[in-house]
Amino acid sequence: MLSGMHTFPLNSSPTLFAKNLNSIHEDESCNYPIFLHQPTGKSQRFSLFLITCCLIVLGVLIPLNSGNKETAHYALAASPQTSSSIHPLQHSTLEPMRHDDDTLAALTIYFEAKGESFAGKLAVAAVIRNRMIHHFHSDGTVRGTVLRPKQFEPWITRNPDDIPFNPSNTKMQESLMAWKLVQDGRKVVNGAVLFYNPDIVKSPRWAQVHRKVAKIGGHEFFHTERI
Repeated sequence: MLSGMHTFPLNSSPTLFAKNLNSIHEDESCNYPIFLHQPTGKSQRFSLFLITCCLIVLGVLIPLNSGNKETAHYALAASPQTSSSIHPLQHSTLEPMRHDDDTLAALTIYFEAKGESFAGKLAVAAVIRNRMIHHFHSDGTVRGTVLRPKQFEPWITRNPDDIPFNPSNTKMQESLMAWKLVQDGRKVVNGAVLFYNPDIVKSPRWAQVHRKVAKIGGHEFFHTERI
């Protein structure tokens, strides 16, 4: 410890700090200068006043800032919208659209017989129905029939649930009507379960062994009976 040096607690109050500081300058026995010069009179009192004000301001602002941070932290944690705002997609589920059986059958007829007359659409609808009845490449359901691998061309490269049914589309409406009409069991293509368009595709092998029972529009229809 330097001789004659005054000490006082660092955690003293601003008023006590100012008094201790003033006592240092008034003590003639102090031979360790705190300042390069020792102001007196008004200058000394003004300096002490500034120091006191600075200490008071610091003592007030620091607790306020820390309190504000803690308050903001707790307010954020307690907010019911915090988790949803940070993770907006966490609670949302985007389920793909799934067509009902009638719509799925109508879309199949639409793509298979888009350029055909209503009679041609009715014939394709009858093939789907016949396959379901006889479980010919079918599990007896619409979806399990028209989505059977490599059976109906529209769904070889497409996902039917990605294609909307447009009620204002006349051909789609006709396809849906054709599907509903064949549900009464009417005979349209004499029980045919196979068909193809010879103008579009090469004659498949099964067309050479199965009996052709009808030709409607551009499609030729075949029964399960062999020649």
